[in-house]
Amino acid sequence: MTPSALVSPPPTYTVAYTQHAGKIRGHAQQDCLWAGESIWQSDDLPVSAYTTDALALCVAVADGVSVSPAPAKASQVVIAALAKEFAQGHALDARLARHLQARLCDTLAHHGRTRGSATTLAAVHLHPPYATMLNVGDSRVYQVTAQNHWTQLSRDHTVLNTLIEKGEADPNTQYASFYGALDSCLIADEEEADFRIHTCTITLALADTLVICTDGVHDTLGHKLASLFDPQQSLTEQVTRWRKAVLKAGAPDNLSLIAVRAAS
Repeated sequence: MTPSALVSPPPTYTVAYTQHAGKIRGHAQQDCLWAGESIWQSDDLPVSAYTTDALALCVAVADGVSVSPAPAKASQVVIAALAKEFAQGHALDARLARHLQARLCDTLAHHGRTRGSATTLAAVHLHPPYATMLNVGDSRVYQVTAQNHWTQLSRDHTVLNTLIEKGEADPNTQYASFYGALDSCLIADEEEADFRIHTCTITLALADTLVICTDGVHDTLGHKLASLFDPQQSLTEQVTRWRKAVLKAGAPDNLSLIAVRAAS
């Protein structure tokens, strides 16, 4: 453990978050966001923030898959189920991910109009001095140091990444956009239980920032997500900066963004 790692006494967490449906006319909000204290599915949620000295904190985003029957409902069901399971002491692990998919099936798979509804999930559990990350799909979690060093903790579950992992595609080659399609997500269908799950646990330093976001943020901003980061800014200022950049870029998709930082 590094000297700057979270140690006793427990840290105080600052959480800043925002959400927007995007600027495409008629584009409904299909993301769902859990900021630790509240769940949101808003067309336009201004940047909000709070601090907490809770001994454990969990935050998450889910991005309903737009081509599925009821994407907004799918993301809401999964986030609500996650919040309930976390309150009951369940860990963020593969077993929990499969349990969430089962709850999704219970709610939506037995109705013809909603069967097959799907969503991604990216969640973080902060339990000092550690943070545990769980993701399915392409919503992301980053760890950012005070020196602006970025590490993507999540893993994009896309067709291209699967081919790269199998040695059937070159990571340095540009491929057609089709290959960026999801190959794993949470689906309201009992026969679709063979999805990929990624988890990891890190030691978190007091100066680190965790960024949790849907593809409406990371796909829209690309490298600007990192270049717009200023460790001297407050989290509210930083999330506001990212939100403005996404909206300025046209906000072609729903956006959900959470940033978390711990202080002594």
